[in-house]
Amino acid sequence: MARAHVEQIHRDDVPWEPLRAEGWPAGLEAKTLSRDPATGDLTAILRLPPGWYRPAGHSPTGIELFVLEGTLTVGAARRGYGYYEWAPAGAPQEEWRAGDQGCEVIVFASAGRPDFVPGAALGAAPGAADGRIEIDSTRLDWAHTVIPGPPPGMFIKLLRYVESSGEGLFLASTVPHYDYPKIEYHDCVEEAYMVDGDIRLGNSGLMSKGRYFWRPPYVSHGPFFSTDGMLALITIDSPLINHFVDDPRRSVEENRAEALAQGKPTDYLGGLAQ
Repeated sequence: MARAHVEQIHRDDVPWEPLRAEGWPAGLEAKTLSRDPATGDLTAILRLPPGWYRPAGHSPTGIELFVLEGTLTVGAARRGYGYYEWAPAGAPQEEWRAGDQGCEVIVFASAGRPDFVPGAALGAAPGAADGRIEIDSTRLDWAHTVIPGPPPGMFIKLLRYVESSGEGLFLASTVPHYDYPKIEYHDCVEEAYMVDGDIRLGNSGLMSKGRYFWRPPYVSHGPFFSTDGMLALITIDSPLINHFVDDPRRSVEENRAEALAQGKPTDYLGGLAQ
């Protein structure tokens, strides 16, 4: 079983509930945006109340997060909006403490339930700590998208990239009045959370701040238009390539057959990896 296709939901339509994972201290609330009921992997917004504390420890699965609001002290470092972190499975994680106004983060766990084990990371995989990523994304420069298809005016910040699989997470942004008059599909799972701004999708309507989708491979979507510009967090599980279609009614099966006939997709994001 895999996650169900979520074409668009808004965070306000998802209730706050306990996080569907073990070991996290009491007090936090979660909005689960999508989840695989078989494996427990999920994407969720976490609300950490003022002063909420989590001790040092580790997770048996890889977890990445992005701070949406407020501040979070990680170890000795005070982190705010735009802070991104990737902790591989078993990697030691410092203690967390939410700021005086609390904190909201979005968490992505794509390889299993994001349980937390306090204390020493005894089960850390060899070299796991070396794979940890901590980035203040507000200090990164924007790069023109390297993926063919979109017209000028789209930019990205690559936050995580896996050379062996093409998996990654990046911020995407457009200029105001951005017009992308094409319908496309991809070979990969594509997931997006709208951090700010807007973009209208011809297949599913307006994506505004707080909206989210989790889209399986080969689903046609578009065209696109942004009035005010957009800022979105996007995850992919393999190389992202744009295949274009003229008929929005094309089925997933038709798109899959066409893509497979074209062979292995080019990994364009690999050129941006540091």
